[in-house]
Amino acid sequence: ARGWAHIGVLRALTEAGIRPDVVCGASVGAIVGAAYATGELDRFEAWVRGMNRRAVMSFMDFNLGGGMLKGERLVNFMRERFDDRPIEALATPFAAVATALQTGDEVWLRSGSVTDAVRASFALPGLFTPVWHGGRLLVDGGLVNPVPVSLARALGAEVVIAVDLNNDKLGRYFR
Repeated sequence: ARGWAHIGVLRALTEAGIRPDVVCGASVGAIVGAAYATGELDRFEAWVRGMNRRAVMSFMDFNLGGGMLKGERLVNFMRERFDDRPIEALATPFAAVATALQTGDEVWLRSGSVTDAVRASFALPGLFTPVWHGGRLLVDGGLVNPVPVSLARALGAEVVIAVDLNNDKLGRYFR
């Protein structure tokens, strides 16, 4: 639920007259970033605000292997309701971060279907099944780069406004 805070950040930037030249994200940040980059943030926000327990449960497509949920119902819904253009066709450059399951390498998804990139980026191990993409199994990008400043710079950003919602929860356990 914390990830939806990205919507508020993008709203505040817009109200301040700041329009990002590039948008990158990992996990829920990739979902919100894609909604912004495709020009669908208003519709996406309305959808998120309208979610209730029953709506959330309707996306639960349980799975017996690889992750508790397949994620196909959510992805199909996103394809039907929101713009699924190729990333290369977006007016605002966008990229998502994923993690290669076998190696732990960071993977930058900068081409192909926006929805496919987002699906790979939010594939939290144990919850969602991994995504097969480019000969690799991909999982949640937040595992290796939850705040993808390096990716934003690689896409040409000189000034980066980063949103870190992790709040150092793990650090507290090791003190």
